[in-house]
Amino acid sequence: MLGWSSVRSDYSSWYDAEPRDAVEVAAGGTSYQDATWFATSVETDPRAGRTGTPLPDGTPRIRVYFRLQVDDLAKLESLGGCQIHLRANDGRTWDESILDDEFQDRPTGCTGGHDDKPQSWRAPRLAPYFLKPVAGKPYETVAVFVVPAAVAGEVRPTITWATRLPQYLALPR
Repeated sequence: MLGWSSVRSDYSSWYDAEPRDAVEVAAGGTSYQDATWFATSVETDPRAGRTGTPLPDGTPRIRVYFRLQVDDLAKLESLGGCQIHLRANDGRTWDESILDDEFQDRPTGCTGGHDDKPQSWRAPRLAPYFLKPVAGKPYETVAVFVVPAAVAGEVRPTITWATRLPQYLALPR
């Protein structure tokens, strides 16, 4: 009996933490997690990122452009902690990770990488991408992934927050 109880507890913990209930983003936008989310655009880019590090064989770089809008800038903080993923039709997922940082070429994340000091620590060529979102106006942010070429054309962006599991935001391309 003790064995079954521990297995059931482990399964329950895993099941409760697994994103499985999609909140689909509609064509005109969907309100979720204190923001309005719009369809994404996905670009397959075979070039190396900002460091010039070559991509692994058989993999392109996928850049996903997210468009969203916040009506109250104080709510922007609730978007922090988002985890951006790509899902393939066969169920595999890729998480945006530190490992892909060498292939990034601009700030990433749901808050837009904003910075109140346009000429702070970063390189001047990146300054246009560090814009503070304006209340009531859409802004764009990106995520970069390196995935196998065989699934590059089918991957679909999703976003999770640890505070909203098992829900996840499913974005159309």
